[in-house]
Amino acid sequence: MDGSTNRDPDLFVNRELSFLEFNQRIVEEAADPKVPLLERLKFISIVGANLDEFFMVRVAGLKQQLKSNVLEAGPDRMLPQEQLAAIASRLEVQLAETERILLEDVMPALAKEGIRLLQVAELPTEPRRALAAHFERQIFPMLTPLAVDPGHPFPFLKNRTLNLAVHLVPDMSDEEDVPLLAVVQVPQMLPRFVDVDMPGHLAVVFLEDVITHHVASLFPGMRIRECTPIRVIRNWDLSFDEDEQEDLLDTVQKELRRRWRLDAVRLEIGVDASKLLQERLRSALELDESDLQRHEGPLALADMGRVLERVGRSDLRDELFEPVLAPVFREQ
Repeated sequence: MDGSTNRDPDLFVNRELSFLEFNQRIVEEAADPKVPLLERLKFISIVGANLDEFFMVRVAGLKQQLKSNVLEAGPDRMLPQEQLAAIASRLEVQLAETERILLEDVMPALAKEGIRLLQVAELPTEPRRALAAHFERQIFPMLTPLAVDPGHPFPFLKNRTLNLAVHLVPDMSDEEDVPLLAVVQVPQMLPRFVDVDMPGHLAVVFLEDVITHHVASLFPGMRIRECTPIRVIRNWDLSFDEDEQEDLLDTVQKELRRRWRLDAVRLEIGVDASKLLQERLRSALELDESDLQRHEGPLALADMGRVLERVGRSDLRDELFEPVLAPVFREQ
């Protein structure tokens, strides 16, 4: 048989788009009201984790092909740039649906069950005062604001870490003055969710929101114009020919060290970030407009699974499956 007989591109499914359709099945599980509530939150976490991996490996690989001027199409006849465009289009819809499920369905339903994921601005006076004291004692000492100016280049932002991008001006500046840029790294060693004492509720606030609420204390003599969470996804793919390496272990170790500083492939940013801030961050990270993902809800959706560790509500989880040995095997 002629090997080219079945090379009709319509017979092939693009691997990257196929993965997004698989991820859509998980989104649909999160949307299903018949699924226990905490399981729906777990599925949202899985969606986020899958997309992180997808960008670090698959999208990063396509971008590397573009950078290397690879013009060869796969069996589906899609070029790298066509795949990236199709991914961006499909992903925009998928992420919007995931955020809607989280913000409009799951979080309100959790609140009815006494499990509240709050913003600092939503807290009553006493919990907010206690949170301010917690910030001063436990969080403030771990923060190091990094200015960005001609004498201080844009800092390296590690893969998948949360940071705050801040626009600020001197107290006595005019409104039309161009703001200065600073970056505040959200400490990785601190829990993403900060407990809040609200009787009758299991209540938490996001660590990055706590820092944002008190960010002015990091910049005395300055006025904050805007502060938004950001998160960078970097190329995380190992790339080497194991057949050509004399010492495979040494090569893998070198690649693991090198990939900490590989190119950014995506920037997650709060939806309220100004155009100027977006452009400055894009320029610093060498990203295109299509590489920005604006979030109405929290960044790093994969972290939502950590809420499950704090909640001991078996009634909001799937019933545990107890494996049973078939009688025929027990007799043996």
